[in-house]
Amino acid sequence: MLAGCSSTSVAPDSSGRAAELRFGPEQRLGNNEKNPAAPFLRYSPDGRLFAVWTEDHDTPWPQSDKASSHQHKAGNRAPSPMRNALISWSADGGKTWSSARRVNDTVEAVQGEENGPKVAFADKKIYVVWSIPGSKGDKTRANVRFALDDGKGGFTAARTLNEVKDAARFPIIEADPDGNLLVAWIDRRIDNPKPRQLYLMRLSPDGKALTKNYQVGEGLCECCKLGIAFADGGKTVYMVDREVNASKIRNHVLRKSTNGAASFGAPVEISDDGWQVPSCPHSGPSIGRDSRGRLHVSWFTLGRTESEAGIYYSVSTDDGKSFAPRRLVQANTAPETLYATLAVGTDDTIYLAWSNLDGAGKAQIYMRTLGPDGQSWSPIQQVSRAKGNAGRPVLALLNDQLQVAWTETDGEDSRVILRNATVAR
Repeated sequence: MLAGCSSTSVAPDSSGRAAELRFGPEQRLGNNEKNPAAPFLRYSPDGRLFAVWTEDHDTPWPQSDKASSHQHKAGNRAPSPMRNALISWSADGGKTWSSARRVNDTVEAVQGEENGPKVAFADKKIYVVWSIPGSKGDKTRANVRFALDDGKGGFTAARTLNEVKDAARFPIIEADPDGNLLVAWIDRRIDNPKPRQLYLMRLSPDGKALTKNYQVGEGLCECCKLGIAFADGGKTVYMVDREVNASKIRNHVLRKSTNGAASFGAPVEISDDGWQVPSCPHSGPSIGRDSRGRLHVSWFTLGRTESEAGIYYSVSTDDGKSFAPRRLVQANTAPETLYATLAVGTDDTIYLAWSNLDGAGKAQIYMRTLGPDGQSWSPIQQVSRAKGNAGRPVLALLNDQLQVAWTETDGEDSRVILRNATVAR
């Protein structure tokens, strides 16, 4: 469990519970001088592990034209708000990495945290989406950017996908089984009567638009990530998001399409948590589908009372028509907004990761597993040992290789940490 432990497979202990995951030593991604943050992990079809994250841009940014005319030393310039999206890959499970490549071709303030860049694969190509502030620098009126690899070791010039400018952010990209791309985001081109819509767009494997932007939902929470899962060769699409009603209650819903995301049925509430909060918590749901068609969801909520706060899990065994009563993964009584994610193994084991506070009040990364029987929980284990705070874990799983990455912050400095474990198949 501590950095430097060797990897071993997960197996039930004598009590019938799944044993703890045993992780290898910590790896760092990116240039630590440029404050790497907001990692996202995904395995490519050829088995390589890809990571995309953000880093500070090289050039300091002047506070204003007037200021820059009188301040000539770099030390008198404000730190650059510009961030780059970087990508790298590993063919040995994260032990060694290729040289990082910059994805964005222009100087941009690539967003991070819940809004960080995402990567997908189709037709032997790499696709990346990210969000940047709008034309006036407003992060809440942003734009979704897209680029694909050019086949020459770089990426094509980025383009904006949202047809109404300064209206879109929190993008997610997935390749469906037929090789086409589905991009989704939270949009605010219509602020009334129900603000924040769920918009989609389809792209071909060569990046050409197959559809215009189109709306499939409304009333979304403004700053929470989305989740997508496929079934039936891409004909069935499941999406999860956090919604907000007129009373500022923020619960998660599942949306299901049976026509390849052309349209969706009415949203199904996953859990009535009753969390009433005036501002967006920046902590969205995660979804996975197992080999038996069960839909697994994890999320964070403060609930109706302080005693309800925590990381939760639920499952649907009827193809999204309903969800079982939520199950507590780990409780939390602090006022901080935390974050959860999950991955589904080939044997239907559920791997859950989240951030929570340790005994010293520092945010750390925790994990536990739920066995294929849906009943056997492993002990909760702490994966990070951050001196500052560790947050927003991401998972990638291929066969028996589980990867977890997160951002650690200490004052104004940040770094990206990656760890690996070998799991049962």
